[in-house]
Amino acid sequence: MEGLSDDDFRDYYESQHAPLASSLLSFEGYERNYVNSGLNPLYKSLGSISIFKYQSMESLDVIGKQMSSDAGDILRNDEVKFMNVPKNYFVLTQSDQLTEMEFNKKIFYSANDMENLKLLDCYDGIKKISDNLVIDPNQIFGIAEYGITKEASLDTLEHLTKEHPQAIIASCVF
Repeated sequence: MEGLSDDDFRDYYESQHAPLASSLLSFEGYERNYVNSGLNPLYKSLGSISIFKYQSMESLDVIGKQMSSDAGDILRNDEVKFMNVPKNYFVLTQSDQLTEMEFNKKIFYSANDMENLKLLDCYDGIKKISDNLVIDPNQIFGIAEYGITKEASLDTLEHLTKEHPQAIIASCVF
C-alpha cells in the first residue's frame, strides 16, 4: 500500500493478517516472502510473494469455497488495510520440489522458457528449491525458487543481481 514502509507492511501481515487467514482457511502450506524494496528496485511496491501449497486440485477447491463464504469477506476487508488490492495477482503453478530444506532468504526468478529456469543454477551459495511451471502461461513460463545459503557471499549476490536485475530477493516466514 502506498505510504506503508516495508517494516510496517510486514508487521501488519505477520501480526494481523496471517493469523487471521490461518484461523479462517484450511491451508496445507502458507508462506510469506517479503521483498525488500531497497534490494529490489524493479519491484519496489511488490511487498510480498505469498505461497499457498495444495496437494491436489480438490484441496484448492476447498479454499475457493472458503473464500466464497463469510471467511473470504473478512479476509478481503482486512487486505485493504495494508495492501493495494487492485495490484494483487496470483500465478497458479505446478511445482517440482527439489529440496525440503527451509531458507530464511530466497530468490525468485521468472523465466520465459525452460532453459531460463536454470540461469541461476551456476551461482555459489544458492540452492534451488523448486521449479514452478505456470499453468496456462501468459507472460512467464515458470518461476525458479532458490534458497540463499550461509555460504553465499555478498559479492556473489551483488553479481547475481547486476547480471539478473529481475531476480527478486526476499526474506521468508513459514
